[in-house]
Amino acid sequence: MIAVLLSLLVLTVVSNQPVHHNAAAQTTHADDGVVEVDVSVRGTFLHADPYGIEDDGIPDPQDGGPPEPPSIVELQAGGMSPGDKILISFRGSVDVYGGSNYKEVSNLYGVFSTSADLKPINQVHRVPGAIGAGTEAWTGPTYFGGGATDIPEDFKIAPSTGFWIEVPRNARYLFICLWDSWYSDNKGPGPIKVTIEKDTDGDGLLDSWEMNGMDLDKDGTVDLDLPMLQADWQRKDIFVEVDYMSGRAPRGDAMSDVKNAFAANGINLHVIVGEAIPFATVLNGWAEYDALKASYFGTADERSNPNAMEAKKLVFRYCLFVHQIWFDPPDYDVPGVAEVLGNDFIVAAGAFANAGTRQYQAAVFMHELGHTLGLKHGGKDDVNYKPNYLSVMNYSFQFPIWKPNRPLDYSHGLFIELDEANLNENEGIGLSEVTVWRAPDGLMHRSDGDLAIDWNCDNVTGEGVQVNLNDNPNEPSPAGQSLKDYNDWANLVYRFRDTRHWAASATLDEHHAELTGRQIQEMEEEAKNMPALPSSGSGILTAIIYAAIGVGVAGILVAAVWLLKRKRSAP
Repeated sequence: MIAVLLSLLVLTVVSNQPVHHNAAAQTTHADDGVVEVDVSVRGTFLHADPYGIEDDGIPDPQDGGPPEPPSIVELQAGGMSPGDKILISFRGSVDVYGGSNYKEVSNLYGVFSTSADLKPINQVHRVPGAIGAGTEAWTGPTYFGGGATDIPEDFKIAPSTGFWIEVPRNARYLFICLWDSWYSDNKGPGPIKVTIEKDTDGDGLLDSWEMNGMDLDKDGTVDLDLPMLQADWQRKDIFVEVDYMSGRAPRGDAMSDVKNAFAANGINLHVIVGEAIPFATVLNGWAEYDALKASYFGTADERSNPNAMEAKKLVFRYCLFVHQIWFDPPDYDVPGVAEVLGNDFIVAAGAFANAGTRQYQAAVFMHELGHTLGLKHGGKDDVNYKPNYLSVMNYSFQFPIWKPNRPLDYSHGLFIELDEANLNENEGIGLSEVTVWRAPDGLMHRSDGDLAIDWNCDNVTGEGVQVNLNDNPNEPSPAGQSLKDYNDWANLVYRFRDTRHWAASATLDEHHAELTGRQIQEMEEEAKNMPALPSSGSGILTAIIYAAIGVGVAGILVAAVWLLKRKRSAP
């Protein structure tokens, strides 16, 4: 990945250390979260020789020179702090065989340190936990003289799209060197240019992209103008392009509902509605999806600009709104399908009677988008219908059927773990909230919102009952499971560029099963026999809150009356 470097200023660099001769990097820095580092091609290696590199007795090769120490980046001066997510990429070539036989650099090595004086792993300045933060590597002995290198590297940086890593706690410096550090006769047309870019908000979009736009070939022309699209480098952004079959355009109110759900959790969801595509009764799986994406993804102007398309592929997920989807005949009525941890998904807005309504369309879009963000039907797992996982990813709460007033939301991970072999009915799901489950009588039941829940429906709230809470005729579940909630919002995966689904869409056998229109209709029928929701709140917790508010208001009124009487009686 080629980095965007604009208006670069000189960065304060680290001075050489007298003992280990660790060289300071020639770095530049900009306010857009970019640091550029020059790394020498002449035998640079991570070396902790206490006698000094120049005095190690290693003979200089013909036309070569003494081995050089690694480049050093002072992280704080470059705007990088522990916990920050950064992208490290590089470009340049080196003559490793002589005769100007230049070739691209294969790998770089990196080490985090608390000190500008690099130490071996058993000394105090190494950052605890940094080893193995990326791909652990260890340089071999020097080619000339067999000198040992005694620094295990924290990570190896490969070319292509670069290397994403989180700055470890307590790290203050980053050492970088070439992969073939034991060759001290390396030559190059110039130093290797290493670029370190920051992603402040952790949404997988670099600060420089969100501040200045994406200029992939660095020709001064912005290939994708993210600032114009309201990208915010301090707030997570998710971009989705939606194209649609004629007559199946996404509802504006449904898309607003989903965007509001994300906004309430500090995330900007940008849904860019594109163009209409020819109508077809059925979309025949991912093969036809791929063909349509190849023709319609991006605007007409973007499709005529390879750099613009490359930039857009790095940022945008793609959704098609179609009439019906064919995956597993005879089920033509699935409302949607998506790659799990990918960038492609489909909404079938004509799959069944209610598929085009505001609530159902918002639910399907948010559900399938959640799959591309790494969520499964149980959050982290695929255990479905869990009564303690209140998420639109869960079939029990995807649609407002069994719990009509369910919020359009992912789970916040608030509810306790449920051991189906030993359920404490007095604890319910851990908080006072309405939920649903399948009881031993085989029917779906809805709680009244109190903390305690009569899981086995014997009209006695006790302890130690055994119930297969999430069993479902359409998706049987084994008894005795441990059902866990999951904090969906805290675990969304924003960056899809390094997932297996990015380069090409999933094949026909790589999709997950979804509810069908028939199954949704069965859920609607079951809902008719479930008890009505409490009319005065969602349970004891709500009642307590309302009571507290009532007491507070009553107290204020009493105090006001007392003060008024006192004022009237005052002389």
